[in-house]
Amino acid sequence: MLGYIKAHKPEMKFKDYELYKGVYCTLCKALGKRYGFVARFILSYDFTFFAMVRMAVRSQCPGFTKSHCSFNPAKPCLDCNRDNEDISYTADVTILMMYHKLADNIQDSRFLKRFLCRLMLPYAKHLYKKACQRVGSISEVLEKQMARQLEIEKRNGSLDEAADPSAVMLSELLVHNIECEDIDALKKFGYMIGRWVYITDAVNDCEDDIKEGSFNPLKKRFEDESFTQYCEEMMNLTIGEAIMNYKRLKIFRFNDILENVLYDGVYSVTQKVLEKGETENGKSL
Repeated sequence: MLGYIKAHKPEMKFKDYELYKGVYCTLCKALGKRYGFVARFILSYDFTFFAMVRMAVRSQCPGFTKSHCSFNPAKPCLDCNRDNEDISYTADVTILMMYHKLADNIQDSRFLKRFLCRLMLPYAKHLYKKACQRVGSISEVLEKQMARQLEIEKRNGSLDEAADPSAVMLSELLVHNIECEDIDALKKFGYMIGRWVYITDAVNDCEDDIKEGSFNPLKKRFEDESFTQYCEEMMNLTIGEAIMNYKRLKIFRFNDILENVLYDGVYSVTQKVLEKGETENGKSL
């Protein structure tokens, strides 16, 4: 995931922000414990959201204790139990997604970025094999969907086709080995979040992909006057479907935080991405 799914801090209550930050800090520590110090630097708030959704739909939660930041021991933070299976699983998922992102960058990027990714790939592959041993069959789902993604890009597929593998991946990752009162709603929620992330990234990268000659399903529409309106409608419809399925779920905790992400956070990111597109397209909002 790419850092688009995050809370909007100005609209958060202080206690909610502390819990949100606590899950982030716990994931950081879990990555360090399971995969080494360097692995901590690949964490993003996308994975915080992922872990919180999984914990939110469970009837029981291990709770939080007072702790300190690993990088700044003088800075207090909350610590969610690192033996929590959702924290451990999310750390593993972070490694899986990092490896596939590097592999994708090698396919799509210019020389310098591709060269840097190749340098990082052996280390990432080592961590990836370690993660695969821990998560089992779910890694095969990711590999299958990444192969689909590559095939769709090679034949210059449509936006709906191109967004599907990412959506399926997040959907399957989210429901893996979890008990939930409405697993179908959780699966559809994950699918729509994954689709929204893909579309948002495609909008954000469209001009760069045109310059670099990389695949982007929105390239044909970029010069159209309706480009921004089309993208906004697609993003809003997709997140609307995600929210509709979220409302079907029984949420035991973190509801205010998750709603902040789904409403305020998503809106803020959407506006920033669309404003970038407007500026690059020589238009004004």
